[in-house]
Amino acid sequence: MDLTPLHKRVIALDVHQAKITACSVVEHDDGRVEVTKQDFGAFKRDRRALAQWALQIRPRWW
Repeated sequence: MDLTPLHKRVIALDVHQAKITACSVVEHDDGRVEVTKQDFGAFKRDRRALAQWALQIRPRWW
């Protein structure tokens, strides 16, 4: 499946009772599209790990 990004960086979350699945789509300056998927638990420490993971995806200038 080919993805055509509308935005340069997006994160989608699939939230369940005991698990959160996060998927990021990042379009790089050279046109490459990188898709990353990560699973997290639902406890507070897991949500903090999700927040840290999301911060790694932000642009360097932000």
